[in-house]
Amino acid sequence: MNYKIPNISILGLILAFFGAPFAILIFNQFTDDSPLTNELVIIREMILFLLTGILLILVIYGEKLNLGSIGLYNKHWGKSLGLAFIILISSIGLLALILGVFHLLGISYGEGGESNRYENVSLAVLTIMMIRAGVIEEICYRGYIMERLEKYTGNKIIYLYIPALIFGLVHYRQGVAGIIIATAIGLLLAFFYLKKRDLKANIIAHFLVDFIPNILIPLIAIISQLQR
Repeated sequence: MNYKIPNISILGLILAFFGAPFAILIFNQFTDDSPLTNELVIIREMILFLLTGILLILVIYGEKLNLGSIGLYNKHWGKSLGLAFIILISSIGLLALILGVFHLLGISYGEGGESNRYENVSLAVLTIMMIRAGVIEEICYRGYIMERLEKYTGNKIIYLYIPALIFGLVHYRQGVAGIIIATAIGLLLAFFYLKKRDLKANIIAHFLVDFIPNILIPLIAIISQLQR
């Protein structure tokens, strides 16, 4: 098929698909997969935010479009918060189902490997990571990639399923289980985005899906131990 995608949008798609994963790959090569410090993680996160900033500049000054073209509207915050809650509950339900299947099949998730690199990273810095994941991954994989591929191809396999699969694959450092979970959650987020075109809601929900198990629950456990 001969899809006529403008060169500036092709550049945007390359940046959205591979900018952050490539930057993380280079970062891991330089850090040699050793335990991370707060300073190193902050540097990495700032680089990723910078790349996303470049993508937004490309949208505004290269494609001559506003941020509404990727679902970012500065209005209806109440509706966005309500939708974010619905997406969050749906994501938790899906995650619980997947983890239940993993348990039945004897598949482990979240043990060792990549998670060990963050043992010395503070909860505050990990929170920055969660914010980055919610903001950047939704802007790139739902807002930009899905909108542009839908606009220029109209093929649901191309604009829905392929981005979700690639989104899952870039979580390869979390193992096969991590890829499955990321792909499934990515499809759920994509479904809600296509229905409502509200990227704010997606960003908030995505952040909370990461924040609650990785930051909030451990923080509550720490506070409980201190009060004993």
